[in-house]
Amino acid sequence: MSDELVHPFDPAVWSWNESWYFSWIDLDRGPAGFFRLGLLPNQERALIWSYVFHDGVWYGTEETRLRFDDFDLADGVAYDRFGLRFGWQPGEPAAAFTYHGIVREVTGPGAGGFVPLALDLAATPTTERYGTGTGNDLGSEAYPASRFEQSMGVTGTVQIGDPVLSVRAAGHRDRSWGPRNWRVTFTLGDLQSDGAQLYFVGAPQLAERGGGYLRDASGVRPVRCVDGTVDYDDAARTIAPTRLRFATDDGEELDVELTPASPSISFDMAHTCEVPEHWLYWRILVDARVTGWTGTARGWVEANRYGIA
Repeated sequence: MSDELVHPFDPAVWSWNESWYFSWIDLDRGPAGFFRLGLLPNQERALIWSYVFHDGVWYGTEETRLRFDDFDLADGVAYDRFGLRFGWQPGEPAAAFTYHGIVREVTGPGAGGFVPLALDLAATPTTERYGTGTGNDLGSEAYPASRFEQSMGVTGTVQIGDPVLSVRAAGHRDRSWGPRNWRVTFTLGDLQSDGAQLYFVGAPQLAERGGGYLRDASGVRPVRCVDGTVDYDDAARTIAPTRLRFATDDGEELDVELTPASPSISFDMAHTCEVPEHWLYWRILVDARVTGWTGTARGWVEANRYGIA
């Protein structure tokens, strides 16, 4: 994977962000997890979100004040300080993702306690990179913001406490670099089955301007959301059961039914602004039924609720 270099950054842009994102969902109804690392060189810090959901319980950590200089960027990205070790190392054909540390049990009967967590996963691309770059609308012309997505096949082990679990998962990664403005409102979905993926993002009501891509036996094709309403439950940081309709450019339509399948994980957003400001931003696991897919799939829904009263 030759795209893992750290890009030149504009020293005048406070919000410049170099991001690694990786998520995975076990195809046999086992654990699911996601990880995001953001390097912020002009703030001399980095942030991570790292969470695993298993047997109805969320485990994980959010660290937003890691020192930028503590990262090894020579081959992918790696961190090993103060009892926390993680990294993404490129490879052919698979990248290696590791995360070892003591994490908090966020939900469930042991909520508030700590358990050891070890993730050792290999991620192999199942598609080419799919460009979703945003151009230079947020930054200087010399340092445009860019982004891509990629579907992955994931294997390896997950250890939560003592049990070691083998996983056979569908995964997703993205890479983005450039100025980062978090003060926007959007909803993101990533639905995974054994042979297909539907990824979409857009305005809070996706039929207004939502789109993404479909990966199936025909390859990777763009889709747009053409119908459906999402009912947000902001007090509970979730959505009501939802039905959406997507269409490909060649006229194929997919009905999608989403049902929340986990409590939400909420993120602290105050540190993302030069003048600290906080708002609702959360992620849940969902069960999904999609036209033409066998059985019930699983996936993620993430919502940035900036500006919502």
